[in-house]
Amino acid sequence: MSDYVSGKTEGADNSCAFFGEGVTLKGSITAPERIVVHGTVEGDLVARDLLVGPSGTIKGNVKVDQADVQGKVLQNIEARVCLSLRKTGRIEGSAVYGDIEIEKGGVLAGEVSSIKGNEKGDGAIKKTDTGARASSSPIAFDTIRSVASSSEPKREATDAEKAIANKK
Repeated sequence: MSDYVSGKTEGADNSCAFFGEGVTLKGSITAPERIVVHGTVEGDLVARDLLVGPSGTIKGNVKVDQADVQGKVLQNIEARVCLSLRKTGRIEGSAVYGDIEIEKGGVLAGEVSSIKGNEKGDGAIKKTDTGARASSSPIAFDTIRSVASSSEPKREATDAEKAIANKK
């Protein structure tokens, strides 16, 4: 019997669900290890690890330990250990996380909450920002710049900028 027919392939991770570009799944999915989405999933996902590629879209609720979002998550996501939002990534909905990494260009539009355990370690959820709702404008992190970390030299204000400042 060939390896393909028996379902055993050398070096393959049998507990990984992979949805390639152009593939659409309508329904919920649970995987014991990893889910990789380069296509579209319309339904809820539960796994240990999630990778949403740049062309990937999830329209459903996500519950994972770790998430790497390069594409779109259009509902709620809970990444109990770490949520990584890459420069091409977009989350529209609530985001609950243990730790979070957001690259310049990543967009997060919705409520943001951090999982903070108390002394007993019960893993209670603590809201850290209740002002960012899904109905508010998305935050584009490439437009936010810290003055303290800016390495650009100071420049003189233009005549137009001076005129505007004088009118205030």
